[in-house]
Amino acid sequence: MESTVALLEGLGVDALGINCGLGPVQMKGILKDILEVSSVPVLVNPNAGLPRSEKGKTVYDIDEKEFAQVMEEIVSMGAVIVGGCCGTTPDHIRETVKRCRDIPVKWPEPKRRTVISSYAQAVVIGRKPVIIGERINPTGKSKFKQALREHNLEYILREGVSQQDNGADVLDVNVGLPEIDEPSMMEEAVRELQSVIDLPLQIDTSNMEAMERAMRIYNGKPLINSVNGKEEVMEQVFPLVAKYGGVVVGLCLDEEGIPETAEGRIKVGRKIIDRAAAYGIGPEDIILDGLCMTVSSDSKGALTTLETLRRIRDELGGKSVLASPTFPSVCPRGRLSMQPSLPWPWSPG
Repeated sequence: MESTVALLEGLGVDALGINCGLGPVQMKGILKDILEVSSVPVLVNPNAGLPRSEKGKTVYDIDEKEFAQVMEEIVSMGAVIVGGCCGTTPDHIRETVKRCRDIPVKWPEPKRRTVISSYAQAVVIGRKPVIIGERINPTGKSKFKQALREHNLEYILREGVSQQDNGADVLDVNVGLPEIDEPSMMEEAVRELQSVIDLPLQIDTSNMEAMERAMRIYNGKPLINSVNGKEEVMEQVFPLVAKYGGVVVGLCLDEEGIPETAEGRIKVGRKIIDRAAAYGIGPEDIILDGLCMTVSSDSKGALTTLETLRRIRDELGGKSVLASPTFPSVCPRGRLSMQPSLPWPWSPG
């Protein structure tokens, strides 16, 4: 249910509904699950119970009195719109109106959950650290580059299955090489990976055509890598996220490069969040990357990164994601997404 709600709310639906197939009694459990995670109104249109065949005719096992009694419970739980589907009659609806008309409407509260999903799984950012596997990425991988040049999708799928078997929560998908048709390869890779893996995917590209083609056929609410504080980039990425839904990684850099101080990176982070809001994208759908530079290139880099992470949590109330050029040698699955409530300093142990 979490993955379904994440997908549909990411697409901008105005309401979520359950209809047909089941009677009101059977729908109560489904409604409870939806209400726990949904930020939009929920409607419930059950059948008049479960169908059965009598003398060659389909009949239903709940009359109008029992139907209305259960619908009263459903409205009290928080359903905003109710009605009837197969087997219901004007009497079912009339009786439901009588019992429910005076119940105060329970409008849903925004849940502000940071959720990505596949067709079958939802990953909530904030409950615990999340591992993003980054082996489907040509950077520094000669065998993977060769597989892309040879259109060897079997190699890509093996990498995906291996990371899932080793405990990755999310899979990064990056197929960018100058000499290949990246939009076509990205679309094909995403389609094929979804056929064998049920993990959510991170669509990782700076090619806007590749990004849109992948988002269009993705079965869920993806993680998008990435946007940054450059106006040109935000104007390209945010409309796609607003249209197709997604959680987007925001890199704390802009036209002037990577700020040397935590204050500078937080300033860029605020700009990204504010510009996203102009497109109707809430702060819960932004994960900020405070950027980790190698200590050999900047002796104060680690302290700056840790301070940036702390301020993202404490000042912006946001979520963080962090990758290091040296991190895959420690953890071959790649990137850590950090929970804002973790105490600092913190290490993966």
